[in-house]
Amino acid sequence: MSEPVRPWWSGDDDIGGIGFARFFAWTGLLLGVGAVVLAVAAPLEGDALRTVWITGFGAIAMWVSFMAVPRYRNAGVRVSLAVPATMVLGALTIAIMVYAFAVIAFAAGGIILPAPAHWVEVPAGPPVVTA
Repeated sequence: MSEPVRPWWSGDDDIGGIGFARFFAWTGLLLGVGAVVLAVAAPLEGDALRTVWITGFGAIAMWVSFMAVPRYRNAGVRVSLAVPATMVLGALTIAIMVYAFAVIAFAAGGIILPAPAHWVEVPAGPPVVTA
């Protein structure tokens, strides 16, 4: 098998080709990894709206990756493993954020569920600098 002459993303001249399928699959996977990292590490600080944004980020990762499926099928190629991996990462992000939303909602009512401290802890205020 010879080395490709053109870059990997330019498999065909149109947006329905194998190149864009690869681009969407791997971009979705990268977004999915970023969404999971945000879901675990983002300081929510009791703000439920932050969970909505991170959930949307996970859903966008799934959507971008899912756009690769018809392009792989049109090219007659097996769908990349990056697509189902992204679906798992996106679903994991959504599940974590649903739980985080529940933690924040219950904490507002006085019920404390097990969760990282940075999900419900609100900082005391801006740091004070004295000169």
